[in-house]
This record gives sequence, C-alpha cells and structure tokens, in this order.
Amino acid sequence: MQDDELLNILKTDPNTGMTLLLKQYAGLIYSVVKHKLAGQTFCDADIEHCVADTFSEFYCDLDKFREAAGSIRAWLCVIARHNAYDRLRRYQKEAGTLSLDSEGVAEPRDTTFSLEESLISEEFKKELLREIKALGEPDSTILLRKYYRSESSKEIAEKLNLTVSSVDTRAHRAIQKLRNLFGGERV
Repeated sequence: MQDDELLNILKTDPNTGMTLLLKQYAGLIYSVVKHKLAGQTFCDADIEHCVADTFSEFYCDLDKFREAAGSIRAWLCVIARHNAYDRLRRYQKEAGTLSLDSEGVAEPRDTTFSLEESLISEEFKKELLREIKALGEPDSTILLRKYYRSESSKEIAEKLNLTVSSVDTRAHRAIQKLRNLFGGERV
C-alpha cells in the first residue's frame, strides 16, 4: 500500500488505518527496536512496549508528517530508534554506563546497524549536530548536555552560570527552531 493511501485511511478511519499500518510495519519496527536493545537486559515486553510507543507516537504526530520529508517507513524507523535509544539511555544512566563518542555525544555502546539504517541515521545525526552547533552558545551546549548527556537543567544551570528557568527556556526555543528546520517532532 502506498503512503498517501495509508495516510488517507489513517485520517478517515483510524482503527482500520492503524491495523493496516501495524500489518505493514510491525515486523520492521520490532526488528529495529530489538536490534538497538540487543545484548542488554531488556525482555520481550520492554521491546514490545517500545514498539507500541513508536506506533502511538506516530499516530499522535500524524498531522506533522510531511510526505516530502520522507516515507512512513523511514519516519517510523527514526521514531523507533529514538525510542529505543531513550530507553537504553535511561537504563544506562541508572546503571552509570553511558559512553561518549568522539564528538562528546552520548551514544549507546551497541551502535551496529544495517547498511540502510546506518546511512539514514548517520546522515541525520551529522545534520542535526551541525544545526545544533549553528545555534550558537549557550544553546548548543545546553542541548548537548540536556539531551545527549542526560544532565538535568539544574546541573547545566550550575555549570553555565544560568538560572534553571533560563536553561529550560533556551532548550525549549532551540528545540522549536530545530523542529521547524527539520519539519517534525523527532528532534
């Protein structure tokens, strides 16, 4: 089924649309999430929750999806990876095992992908980092610390000599700029 047909069905008959969406993409999204969480202490229920969160988030943000920005398949994969990384980051933060890559950006240790996923992910990550850096200081530092290193607003405020509300406001505005630039909620 073509993306435009599926989108029309989702908008006119959500139950049928979600059934078709799940039938077409559930296996793919399950494998993406399972691959990201492989080798960790996640059970099948954790993976299934992450998959369910992916489809739920897709449906809730359906009005923000633009076909020009990509396919439903690609968007679902991005949402799934993001949700899996969030779950992994929370787990690793609790365990204190978050690693840093060469850019100083928090990354889960298992970063093996299929070739297609790797290319999409790497290009998106490079573009996102370029745009974050282009925001200038202190906004870029705030976003990197808050969303990649999972530091609290209070910790960031102390390190940058700002108020907590200033950190939150700057983070919110910077995220809005990135969302507008990338045309979606996945930033």
